[in-house]
Amino acid sequence: NNNNTANEECSATKYEQDHVHNVYEAIATHFSQTRYKPWPIVAEFLSEQPVGSIGLDAGSGNGKYLHGHNLTARSKSSTKGIPIGAKDPQLLLNQEPRYFLIGLDRSFSLLSLSSNFNSDPELLNGDCIKPPIRDNFSFDFIISIATLHHFSTHERRCIATKSLLRLISGGKTKGRLLIFVWAFEQGEQSRRKLEKGTLLPAQHLPNSNLIQTSDVQMQDVLVPWVTNKQSKDSSSTESITYNRFYHLFHQGELIDLVHEAATSIGLINLEQGEIMNDKGSYKILKHGWEADNWWVDVEV
Repeated sequence: NNNNTANEECSATKYEQDHVHNVYEAIATHFSQTRYKPWPIVAEFLSEQPVGSIGLDAGSGNGKYLHGHNLTARSKSSTKGIPIGAKDPQLLLNQEPRYFLIGLDRSFSLLSLSSNFNSDPELLNGDCIKPPIRDNFSFDFIISIATLHHFSTHERRCIATKSLLRLISGGKTKGRLLIFVWAFEQGEQSRRKLEKGTLLPAQHLPNSNLIQTSDVQMQDVLVPWVTNKQSKDSSSTESITYNRFYHLFHQGELIDLVHEAATSIGLINLEQGEIMNDKGSYKILKHGWEADNWWVDVEV
């Protein structure tokens, strides 16, 4: 029923507005102070991208992966008074950032913090469901780090994944997509534990009318973020708790999501030896678990 689908979509959008987007607007400054160190696998992925390639950080947050990668940024080494032909071209390439990375995020507050770095990154306000990018444009690579798990239904997570795959599937050369999501399977030292009170079962989900097992419900959680706010007369502080929605991915769930999204837009899975078509193909290059996250590296 189209009406039911539309109602569920509207409900999911409203739920994410309340439990994801509004929360990030409120906690952006405090949140950004805890997000400054690049994750090793992401840094390695970026280092593998060809010189001059154009990428998208889908869910760029405070822009920690955008910093220093603007191809138009000035070289740290001064070239004043030195003719361009007098310098080793390879040296010039080494001094310039390898690629141009554009940031995409729903949070205006986090995007504004992205501009506070030394570089002046290109930024877009939007989400992965309907990214504000023309249909015939193709990126060389995309990273989506800790973003897809904020979509509150499987259908919306699949739509977002399809959007990302489309954005790297139309180029003349093969594109790469790296996705990280929070894992249901947490390590011994993880702070993301229901029994520790740092994860709360998410109630009143958009699809809560569906019959769910307790295991499925436990995958959908609210993560408290506590901030301290001074009173108007500055005589005291009060704690404010904001709850962000997360879907915790089971082992294999992210891989299945990529397969579902890719095949639904006509991409052929090269690993299964299928016959090529004019819509293109895809291949999962690498995947794994790292620091309480599942990740996948896809070539399209």
